[in-house]
Parts: sequence; C-alpha cells; structure tokens
Amino acid sequence: MLMEREALLRLLGEEPGAAFEACRDAIQAGAEYVVWDHTLPADQLARSYLRRAQHMARIGTPMLGSAEAIDVLQTAGDRPLRVGEAKIENPPTHFQLFLTADATRVLACIGIDQR
Repeated sequence: MLMEREALLRLLGEEPGAAFEACRDAIQAGAEYVVWDHTLPADQLARSYLRRAQHMARIGTPMLGSAEAIDVLQTAGDRPLRVGEAKIENPPTHFQLFLTADATRVLACIGIDQR
C-alpha cells in the first residue's frame, strides 16, 4: 500500500510512547518505509513477536516498545492488522509497525537496534 510520508507521520504522532516517537523522528529524517497491503491476525503477530522479543532479550539486543506492542497485539485477538516497517541507518534501527486493516491508526510500534 502506498502510504504518504505525511500521513504516516500524522498517525505516529497521534500515539504516545517512545517507540512511536523514535519511528516518527526516523521517518521525518528520511527513513525508508513501507506498509504492506495484506493483513495478518493480531494474535498470530503477538505470538511471533513475543518469541522474537524473548530471543532478542537473550542475546542482549534492545527492543524499544516491545512489551507494549505485544500487549496491544494480544488484546486485539484475531483482528486483521496491516504490517509495515521503517529503517534508518544512523543509528541503525528497524521499526516494525502494526496498523489497523484500513490503515487509519498505528496500533503498535517496535524499534529494534541493529548494531
């Protein structure tokens, strides 16, 4: 899905939290981003990202906003969500975005340190 940069910045600005703010700053600074057309059930995403967060914690890789994001995904049950990502090089960070199926709200955001 082609989402305008300004639209994504606005959606990220509507949500509180350090991960949303860091992702917004990265996109504002020119980070590459994409929001995919397909949807996935939130509970499936919750299971996957819970495993990822546990693995990242074991290897010492910081994940900004992961606990909050996983809670949101678990609470959303089987609701279909769009997934997106943003990447910035300095500092090297990968942001994972979880949006409503109609892409009118960013429900959760995780920032993953890539160093």
